[in-house]
Amino acid sequence: MTPTNNLQKLKSVHAGHSLDGIWTRFVGLESSTGKQTAHGPHKCQGLYWTPEGINPTTAFILVHYNGDFSEHYLAPLLAVRGYGVLGWNTRFRGAEDLFSLNEALDDIAAGTRWLLKEVGVKNLIFIGNSGGGSLMAAFHAHALKDPSLGPAKLFITLNAHSGRPTVLTDWLDPSVIDETDPTKIDFELDMFNPANGPPYSEGFQKRYRAAQVARNHRITKWAREELERLNDAGISDRIFPLHRTMADLRFLDATLDPSKRQVPGCYLGHPAKANRSVSMLGRANTLRTWLSMWSLQDSKCKFDAYADKITVPALVIQSLADAGVYPFDARHLYESLASKDKEIVWVEGTHFFENNERDREKVVDVIDEWVKKRV
Repeated sequence: MTPTNNLQKLKSVHAGHSLDGIWTRFVGLESSTGKQTAHGPHKCQGLYWTPEGINPTTAFILVHYNGDFSEHYLAPLLAVRGYGVLGWNTRFRGAEDLFSLNEALDDIAAGTRWLLKEVGVKNLIFIGNSGGGSLMAAFHAHALKDPSLGPAKLFITLNAHSGRPTVLTDWLDPSVIDETDPTKIDFELDMFNPANGPPYSEGFQKRYRAAQVARNHRITKWAREELERLNDAGISDRIFPLHRTMADLRFLDATLDPSKRQVPGCYLGHPAKANRSVSMLGRANTLRTWLSMWSLQDSKCKFDAYADKITVPALVIQSLADAGVYPFDARHLYESLASKDKEIVWVEGTHFFENNERDREKVVDVIDEWVKKRV
């Protein structure tokens, strides 16, 4: 066979190009601290979704701590409504164990500046989805100090946690006795011990939640001391594993923070099995990453730390069947926002509205209607 020289006949393998009326564009950029790698790839990468042949003046940006949001499920659905959508990734996509908040903020700024200066976006809207809620709040507060970075004109959270240290601590198994051995536990603090519940008594809940906080603090204390010890020896950092991090009482007890979620259940299936498997959150960390991302005492990856800086119109959207973000979380975000124009909307569906296009379309209806009233 003779290879064709007509490159115009070659189609992108990206599925977005097969959707009628949508264009996608790969974007690779440097940030102030994240330079292009020696072998080619940029550390900051994503996809920009737009209606075909149109350059929207209103655009959304979605970013996560370590998840890949370049093909976020909302992107094509919002693009067909006439918006631009940048699904953006920092250098920490797939590299949670190395996360640094300051560097992540630099990488997000590369994306927002590109939208404002190169694309010509006039109305920049942040969607903080899942863990991205606290991250986008942190960036908004950061950008207020330098408007050229692009603070949000509108701020939306969608099934958002209140912060990395908070959600991890809510899920931490406090029965762990030895951080180096996941088989050693205190059965009196084991939520999977039938003698403890469910349902869980108020007394057990108080002991359990206090022990979760105490475990987080113990790891922080050790991380600080270990970092100092290593630094004194000329070693900058080290990796350590984290076991048993799928143990929120709400995974088994439907009476706690009631919703339409499946119980027993969590994002990884049955909680008992998930808790004994390789962790979902924080399964590997450097000492510095623990302090930057997961420590209740040291981390700045908390929505509460920036909520008073969010005064632009804000929308909180929460799914009723979410297996890991609960009504309490959504109400807390809503109440903490400093915005005078703010709204909370409850919708049907799971965390990412998996396998349910109807629920996804309804969420886009909510976003579209709310935005059009404000831009």
